Amino acid sequence: MMNQDGPNAEQEAGGLAGWYRRANKKVLFGAVIVIIAILSLTMTSLRGALTYYVTVDELKAEAADAVGVRRRVGGRVQDGSIVKDAANNLSFVIYHNQTTNSVPVRYKGIVPDIFGDEVDVIVEGQWQADGIFYATNLLAQHPPEFKIAEEGNPHDPVEERDYSKG
Repeated sequence: MMNQDGPNAEQEAGGLAGWYRRANKKVLFGAVIVIIAILSLTMTSLRGALTYYVTVDELKAEAADAVGVRRRVGGRVQDGSIVKDAANNLSFVIYHNQTTNSVPVRYKGIVPDIFGDEVDVIVEGQWQADGIFYATNLLAQHPPEFKIAEEGNPHDPVEERDYSKG
C-alpha cells in the first residue's frame, strides 16, 4: 500500500540518512578524499614550522638520547671561537648562560651577514657522539636594536648621529 504523499515521502522525511541515499556517492567520496589531502598537506607543512629549539643546557642534559637526532639548538656564539678553514668549513662554539657549558658546532654553507661573536644563533642539525654538533642550517638572530651604518662602511654602526644638520 502506498502512502498518500507518494513513494518518495519516506526518503524526503529521512533527514541525513535520506539525504545520503539521494546524494551522489562518488561526489561525497571525492570530497572526503580532498579534505583528507588538504589536512595532511597542512599538517606536513606545519611540522617543520612548529619545531622549537632547545638550549645548549637542555641538549647537554639529554646526553645520549640527543645523539643522532635532528634538532634545533639555540645559543650565543662564544667570543673568539669562530674559525673558518680553506674549504669554507665554519667552526664555532655556542653557549646558553655560561661559557663553561658550551657545544662546539661545525657548519658548511651560507653564513648570514650578521653572524659573528656574541650573536644569538639557532643551528639545525645533529649532535654526534664526539660531542660536536654538525649543523646543516645556521640562522643568526637580529639584535634587538637597529643601528644605522655610515655611508661607504656598512659594517661599522654609527653610535650617535646628529640629525639636526640639514
